[in-house]
Amino acid sequence: MSDSAAFQEIDDAVRKDEMKEWWGRYGTWVVAAAVVVVVGAAGLVGWRQYDQAQRGAASAAYSAALALAATDPAAARAELEKQSTSAAEPYRSLAAMVAAQLRATHEEQVTALVAVAPSLPARELGDLAMVIAGFKSVGTPKAQETMALLEPLGAVDRPFQLSVHELQAMAAMGKGDAKRAQQLWTEITKDRAAPQGMAQRASAMLSVHGAAEAK
Repeated sequence: MSDSAAFQEIDDAVRKDEMKEWWGRYGTWVVAAAVVVVVGAAGLVGWRQYDQAQRGAASAAYSAALALAATDPAAARAELEKQSTSAAEPYRSLAAMVAAQLRATHEEQVTALVAVAPSLPARELGDLAMVIAGFKSVGTPKAQETMALLEPLGAVDRPFQLSVHELQAMAAMGKGDAKRAQQLWTEITKDRAAPQGMAQRASAMLSVHGAAEAK
């Protein structure tokens, strides 16, 4: 046997002894860690399946409540209010928003939507609740108060900025401020992100009120 082969054999033996010593000291922890990983992975799969089942049930219950609203709004509202405290998201938030809109009067609906908005977990849903409240407040004593609450939602980084501008234009016309209303409608028509229906409404309002001013 050559010297290099002998040294290699000795080195291999030392490594085996070190491995035995290391395994004797830490092997139990390695096995335990592997078990934890396997159990954790199984638990994650189980949780996903459970979560999907919960969402499926919540979706079915929410759809049934919406269908019930057409024939029995009071019963639908009671069911949706129940879902708003226990259903999986996003159905919990959606149920709260719809339940608020099933109250008897527009003023009650506006009050309920304004109260619900801050409790919704997603800012976008909170903004949506406030915008709906804004449209429902038009022509009611709560219009001015609600429009003041909507002011921050007209910022460029908010998702319903253009809807807020449309409401602000309506409010401006109600105060006789046609110039401000036209400015807001013009901004909407020039914004490529504006939904087609909103842009068409803004164009129509500009046409009508522009013609009225020219007379």
